[in-house]
Amino acid sequence: ALGPGGALEAAVEAREQGLVRFIGITGHGIGIAASHRRALERFPFDSVLLPYSHILMQDAPYAADFTALLALCQQRGVAVQTIKAITRAPWGERARTAATWYEPLTAQADIDLAAHWVLGEPGVFLNTVGDIHVLPKVFDAASRFATRPSDAEMQAEIDTLAMAPLFT
Repeated sequence: ALGPGGALEAAVEAREQGLVRFIGITGHGIGIAASHRRALERFPFDSVLLPYSHILMQDAPYAADFTALLALCQQRGVAVQTIKAITRAPWGERARTAATWYEPLTAQADIDLAAHWVLGEPGVFLNTVGDIHVLPKVFDAASRFATRPSDAEMQAEIDTLAMAPLFT
């Protein structure tokens, strides 16, 4: 994607033609924060998009990579968009009840905690879930954000709901 004739070359050409204003990079998985940092060394992307949640940040290597990426993005004025904030767990064998590829949180109070935790991180955006039944709850949570929940509150949510990381 970043090499000659790749997607990045086409995106740069589109920007030069005035078809797009910004070029971002997106990714998923436990190694994506480090991968985005390497990509920013090769090209000045305008934004990065990657997973960010309390449970994911319990993975020490991911947390270190995310923190380093966030610092680099803040230094360079690169937008940091976050996804998967309201992940409860991978679906596994459970019946799918939402239009997401992971099981989302569904109770308003649980979504509030997860969304407020992300919104409590200065310099990041909270991107929304694509399920039309969960989406209004995320908007509601975001509209009422005041402070970031404590780690103890977040751990209680993880324990009570048997939450699991989407990526390992």
